[in-house]
Amino acid sequence: MDGKIAIILFSTLLPAFVVGYVLRTNGKTINFAVVGATLVYVVSVGMIFFSFYLASMMNMRADDLVLILPFIVAALFYFLLRGSKKGNE
Repeated sequence: MDGKIAIILFSTLLPAFVVGYVLRTNGKTINFAVVGATLVYVVSVGMIFFSFYLASMMNMRADDLVLILPFIVAALFYFLLRGSKKGNE
């Protein structure tokens, strides 16, 4: 496995697990928490690959965003999914 691919895939796992755990402990169903965590994982990986693709137009290296971008996505989705009435037990 290439080093960049491994960093991308493994750096996005922790924020996805945290969002799923926090949603579950805040009274959401297990299915809602799993879907939320999967959504965070997929969007994080997609945004990282998208930032690699657009690295030439950015003013910084895309490699620097790999570790911070999943946490930003996880925080965004947590605040979006936290207040919704869907998925409550």
